[in-house]
Parts: sequence; C-alpha cells; structure tokens
Amino acid sequence: MAIEDAVSAQFKDEVPAFAKPTFERLRRARRSAQYLDPSAPPLTAADAEWAIGKAKEALSGVRALLAASPPGRFGYSSGRGSLSRGRLVIVA
Repeated sequence: MAIEDAVSAQFKDEVPAFAKPTFERLRRARRSAQYLDPSAPPLTAADAEWAIGKAKEALSGVRALLAASPPGRFGYSSGRGSLSRGRLVIVA
C-alpha cells in the first residue's frame, strides 16, 4: 500500500489512472477475484473492460511521462548531471 500511496500522490495529476480511487477499485476487484468472498458482488465483463481500459490509460500515461522526463540513474537526470527532484527515480 505504501508504494500505491506514493505513486498516486506523485503522479495522479499526470496519469489519472493512478488516482487513489482507481487503485482502490482495482485492488478490491483483484482481491475479490483472487480470494473467494461470498459477500462481494460478482465481477462482470464490464468490470474487466473497465480494468483493462484503466491499465491501458496507465501505460499510455507512463510512456508519455517517461518520454517527457526520462529517469536517470542514482538520482541524476540522464545526461544533464542535475539531481532529478520530485520524480520517482528508477535504479537499474
């Protein structure tokens, strides 16, 4: 949940699919599908279509974000030598 909260807080404006209510709905649907919960409403084709659409939106948003601001290694922007502030930094 901590990663979900961090990603949502940091990127929800640029990638609306990362908004907290979307994460919550996806999490609940996954949990309902993974663990039998008789009290949960059954998942429908519309639920699956919604989730696939949100996943596609998230992927598109991340691609746009990475194209506009590529992450650097170890906190440095690629080729610029300045610290990458306010962005999630991927260390490979």
